Amino acid sequence: MFPSPLDTIAARPPRTGVHGTVLQTVIEPIGHHELFVVIVQLTLLLFVARSLGEVFRRYGQPAVIGELLAGVLLGPSLLGTVLPGVYEAVFAVPESQFHLLEIISWLGLIMLLIVTGLETDFDLILRKGRIAVVLSLGGILLPFATGFALGWYLPGEFIASSDQRLVFSLFIATAMSISAIPVIAKILIDLDIIRRDFGQLILAAGMVDDTIGWILLATVAGLAQSGVVDASSAAQTVLSVVVFLGVSFTLGRRAVAGLVRWVDDAVGGETAMITLLVVLALAAGAVTQYLGLEAILGAFVVGILVGQVNRFDYHLRHIFEVVTLGLFAPVFFAIAGLRMNVAALLDPTVFAVGLLVLAVACVGKFGGVFVAAKAVGLSKWEAIGIGGGMNARGAMEIIVATIGLGLGILTTEMYSIIVMVALVTSLMAPAIIRWAVPRIEMDEAERSRLEAEDERRHSFVGGVSRVLLPTRCSPESQFAARLLGDLVADRDVEITTMYVREVDVDEGPTSTSTLGSLLGRIERRPRSPVMSGQSEERGDAVGDEAQSRDGSDGGGAATRCLDLMRERIAAADGPKTRGVVRGGDDATRVVLDEAERGYDLLVLGTGTPGRRPDEPLFTSTVDTIIRDSPCPFVVVRSNRDRFGDDPGSVSDYPIERILLPTTGTVHNRRAAEAAFAIARAREAVVEVVHVVDPPRENDLFVARPDMSPAMELGEQLVENEAAVGRRMGARVETRVLIADAEPEAEIVSLATETEADLVFLGSSVRNVTQRAFFGHRVGHILQETACPVVVVGSS
Repeated sequence: MFPSPLDTIAARPPRTGVHGTVLQTVIEPIGHHELFVVIVQLTLLLFVARSLGEVFRRYGQPAVIGELLAGVLLGPSLLGTVLPGVYEAVFAVPESQFHLLEIISWLGLIMLLIVTGLETDFDLILRKGRIAVVLSLGGILLPFATGFALGWYLPGEFIASSDQRLVFSLFIATAMSISAIPVIAKILIDLDIIRRDFGQLILAAGMVDDTIGWILLATVAGLAQSGVVDASSAAQTVLSVVVFLGVSFTLGRRAVAGLVRWVDDAVGGETAMITLLVVLALAAGAVTQYLGLEAILGAFVVGILVGQVNRFDYHLRHIFEVVTLGLFAPVFFAIAGLRMNVAALLDPTVFAVGLLVLAVACVGKFGGVFVAAKAVGLSKWEAIGIGGGMNARGAMEIIVATIGLGLGILTTEMYSIIVMVALVTSLMAPAIIRWAVPRIEMDEAERSRLEAEDERRHSFVGGVSRVLLPTRCSPESQFAARLLGDLVADRDVEITTMYVREVDVDEGPTSTSTLGSLLGRIERRPRSPVMSGQSEERGDAVGDEAQSRDGSDGGGAATRCLDLMRERIAAADGPKTRGVVRGGDDATRVVLDEAERGYDLLVLGTGTPGRRPDEPLFTSTVDTIIRDSPCPFVVVRSNRDRFGDDPGSVSDYPIERILLPTTGTVHNRRAAEAAFAIARAREAVVEVVHVVDPPRENDLFVARPDMSPAMELGEQLVENEAAVGRRMGARVETRVLIADAEPEAEIVSLATETEADLVFLGSSVRNVTQRAFFGHRVGHILQETACPVVVVGSS
């Protein structure tokens, strides 16, 4: 077999200069056999772990149990006994070879901690911080005391060095105190209870436990290496944790949010966002590892910080979670189980000591958490569920055991006992939690929170995090800005108000290449891009930019326009707005190009449409933008007869009554959510109406049929919409009527009769013409209704 070019290069001696200095060295690549072994190991581990995980899931158990057992089956306990030749060839490999597998295991652990952080409700933990701290102290103090006593009185043959009884006892105490956040999180995810209050308490208390546990481990490890307790090392570790967390949740929080937004603006796309998440987690993990802590702490914190940024929405989290839980997590758990040798536990003495250690571990951790939970006023079943969850040791205790074995603190038998405790407690945890969950009463606050989260997850308005509002500051777009401010009031939503100006051809067209487009976007980014309603900064950079480009007062006009639009939006507190200036010889193309950069909603303000059926509903620019919009849109058709040409009257226009026709479609639901959000902000009333259209005299049926079924269906439709509005906090009325004329004419008449201030419609663009055609009924309402009309739809 001929050598590969890389092998040939690697075999060459390094070149040297005239003075004998090395000019070039090439790192020898991984050997062919070593790479083959890693691939075979991963194939077996992933296949067996996923297979057993699905078997356990099918029988109603968390998949993590099967994934942990996969390593036990492929380890010396089963495969090493049944097929020793296969086991020795694949898994009984030198340490350097096994370390390659360990790196992949650590990557899986880091990604699992990122998922855990993304699912962690930091605000909830802060609200329940006192309870979490008390629970964590209960889960540390009692198991540490009982573990120390156990280590002090265990037979000498289980201690690697007889003169290190103190170090051994401290190490056992530390191992008994640790919890396994990755295993706990996987169990909570598998049981779909990670968002429950007590699930978040388990995560919070477990994270505090692990942090204290790593500090204790670092102290004990230093004692094992030096023979004396290094107080300064322990103090430095504590200080490192405090500083890291303090910086992360202050400066780091802002930096992470800014990075996520910048990458989404400059690059965009799911790939870029997930790459950024992993890079940040690895960088933070490197920092915590350098500080003497564990890399998982940094990954967990980054998961929390990124999870608080709206740009990293549920869709992106789901993609990352699928990859982690389907690929990396099973490999990690399988490798954790691979280290255990059940055969070592068959010795009667070892078996008896193993049962004793297991009993002490469970009584100490479960008992400590149970007592602490009762002390802070939690119910008995909450105490049982949290105690059972925090009792899971999982891979964390296996890591502790591996460190103890490497430091010469543990014997092989004691190592196997600790690994057994880790696996058994991890197997016990889901059973205890599953037993306790149905008996844990959910209070009204928790139920409301979960329902709100579920509704936001499936909500149109709740899923909006980035909004684009093109403008030249007409009264129509100012009115749209005012409604937009009400729509996203009190929510963390970014609104980009884009001043579109025409650019002469002589200025040169904007580059359409990928690189040119990217550089252009970065170049045109305003220097002060984010401005909030309460503490606004003037976007002078926007005006300066426009001034420098066209040499006229366009920059000043742009600045004044964007400031005015920000004032209209900021009538409701909460939305973050930024102003940008975009120029081009085709305003339509400029708007559509910007809209393609990851916006969730496009808002347009337009005037009174044409009065004849053959006239377009909107101007040609608005018409084309609606037709080709890459995202959902809201078109606000104002009526100057209501507030005239005076821009100041936009703010004075009363919104007290909103009419919402519905037929129960998806687009109607989107319009309903928007109407309810604005009504809640303005304390207005929304009247949900369904018009039943009976057969006409020239229809198939001459006599009017029984309309009761249609009326009942209409009642159900309006009540379904009204229920959403009431949950959103809006005042809602309902009406079902039988049309005497065409339904669209009935709606126009009803708007006049009820003196509606707004009419909301939901529709989609029909691909039957080259215009933005919503159908004859929507078109009629837009043309004939006297008050402003809002259309929520998509292309």
